[in-house]
Amino acid sequence: MRKNRFGSRFLIGLCFLFLYLPIFLLIFFSFNAGDSSAVWRGFSLQWYAELFHNRLVLESLATTLLVSLLATAISTVAGTFAAIGIYALTKKWRDPVLVVNDLPMMNADIVTGVSLLLLFVAFFHGWGSVANWLNSWQSLIRFPTRLTLGLGTLLIAHVSFNIPYVILNVSPRLRQMDANLVEAAQDLGCTWMQAFFKVILPEIKPGIVSGALIAFTMSVDDFVISYFTAGSSIQTLSMAIYGMTKKRVTPVVNAVSTLMFLAVLIVLVVNNIREARQAKLAAKRASFEPVRENPRVERFREWMSTPRGRLVRRVTAIVLCAAFLGTVTFLTAFTTSRPVVNVCSWGEYIDEDLISEFEAQTGIRVNYQTTDSNETLYSLLKSGGADYDVVVPSDYMISQLIEEGMLEELDYSQIPNFEKIGDRFKNLPYDPENRYTVPYTWGTVGIIYNSALVEDEIDSWSALYDDKYAGQVLLIGNSRDAFGIALKYLGYSMNTTDEAEITEAYELVRDAYERGVFQGKVMDEVFQTMEGGNAAFATYYAGDYLSMLENNEDLRFVVPKEGSNWFVDAMCVLKDAPNYDNAMKWINFIASTDSNLRNMDYIWYASPNEEALELYPEWYEEQYGEELDPEIYSIMAAPDEVLDKCEMYVCLPKATRSLYNDLWIKLGI
Repeated sequence: MRKNRFGSRFLIGLCFLFLYLPIFLLIFFSFNAGDSSAVWRGFSLQWYAELFHNRLVLESLATTLLVSLLATAISTVAGTFAAIGIYALTKKWRDPVLVVNDLPMMNADIVTGVSLLLLFVAFFHGWGSVANWLNSWQSLIRFPTRLTLGLGTLLIAHVSFNIPYVILNVSPRLRQMDANLVEAAQDLGCTWMQAFFKVILPEIKPGIVSGALIAFTMSVDDFVISYFTAGSSIQTLSMAIYGMTKKRVTPVVNAVSTLMFLAVLIVLVVNNIREARQAKLAAKRASFEPVRENPRVERFREWMSTPRGRLVRRVTAIVLCAAFLGTVTFLTAFTTSRPVVNVCSWGEYIDEDLISEFEAQTGIRVNYQTTDSNETLYSLLKSGGADYDVVVPSDYMISQLIEEGMLEELDYSQIPNFEKIGDRFKNLPYDPENRYTVPYTWGTVGIIYNSALVEDEIDSWSALYDDKYAGQVLLIGNSRDAFGIALKYLGYSMNTTDEAEITEAYELVRDAYERGVFQGKVMDEVFQTMEGGNAAFATYYAGDYLSMLENNEDLRFVVPKEGSNWFVDAMCVLKDAPNYDNAMKWINFIASTDSNLRNMDYIWYASPNEEALELYPEWYEEQYGEELDPEIYSIMAAPDEVLDKCEMYVCLPKATRSLYNDLWIKLGI
């Protein structure tokens, strides 16, 4: 029968195209002159240049390599000796132990991450009492009474999930080894350790190397377990990239991913060439052909086998180990001894030059991490998996954190720039006595629509539920806004606690979903979709609309006639923050007029600093040599006539929050 080679090759080609087309697309847009990954603006290398000046990426890369190398070294040694111990067991015990070893590898990463987080939190909770007791009867060593997630917990987590992979790779080599070799070596006078280094190690070396490589790869690649166990003081490269994608997948992310792909590709090519050469040499040896080696290489190998050569090898190994340990010690000491402030905010929500400027002025290192929603931040704080000093939640979440006693009162004597905050942003419902917050930004929620896809004049929320635009509407991906918008359209308050009204809003959203109106549920994914012209409608924030407008001039923004939500995001300090005074310095720095002007220009969100808000049009003209479009300014800083028809969210009662959550889960989009 004649084989259909064309069909087979075509199918294989499609499979490879499916696998590699996204990677090629990612590489292509890493050279984009614009900041979008959907709209091509011309060729440029600026994102690669920016990558190597990006402090966040470089620090996270250093952390990733440090943790991966340490975890690989520890897990390789521990896993190798564990495999030898398992090999020494009788079959009755060996098989069950190997099954137990396989479980962590088959277990979902999220289960492993959460379980490790709970273990660490429980240990830290009980450690304080133990440390106080130890410190009470001796003074030679002062034990810290407060432990937090950080480099130590991250390293322990990586070692714990790497050891099973090392055991899995070493065990087959042990089974292939002749068990009588070790006994013969010991009969000839070797100690067990001598037998290990002279007999066992050479036999299992390939398994150890492959186990170490897999351990290193797993550590570099891991995100989920690291996310739960790293805490707020450090982050790995995968965590940094995830944080960078909260707003949009910028070409900086593409550049990082491209370099990682090229690094892996180079390693694979070098490894394949090496294996091909080894296979060629093995084939020659098997056919008894003379194998010619470079004379210099041969002389070097002979010299390395002499006593002096062995001494050089040992000294070199000792020096490399000492250098590695010294580097680890230095980096650990450097990161722990320097004053620090841990900040959690939204992605692409600050001009990163401000972080560098603050560090230069104060000597305080800023650990800046991001979250994608108020609910995600709340869950992280409640789990005990974060030890932030400053957080930047929205108004309604601030109310909830105050209600649950999770915020610390601010020392406004250390925040003189608070006086520059406008009166309309003080004593708001979420913090009526101004004890816990300093406003960061404010803005409105509205409809973003593509004028190239929508012919009608849009002025009502009704467009979001209209069959005319079926499959072209993006539903905002949090329950408070999704149901709040529906409530506003129905003529109710966004802060209603009436179960019947909330249920009616849910039915409106559910009915539109069942009729196929919604294309999907999004948060920051809205950037890519709307900039690329892949949807007609979305609901999002005014400041983010102005960022999208730079990449798609067909987009429009409107606050519907029924009204909407106007919000304030504010800086708060968590209860028992470990770096309270540093947090005060950070908040005061960000609240300054200069910081607010630069932030407004970078993120397009309005400033609560009255001086900065008034100066911005003039400042913009000085910076860019052209006047600021009044329409853009009115969208960024909505006028009173727009704010008068908008509501600010307040913290809903617990029963109402539970109802929102239940209906959101029931919606199931």
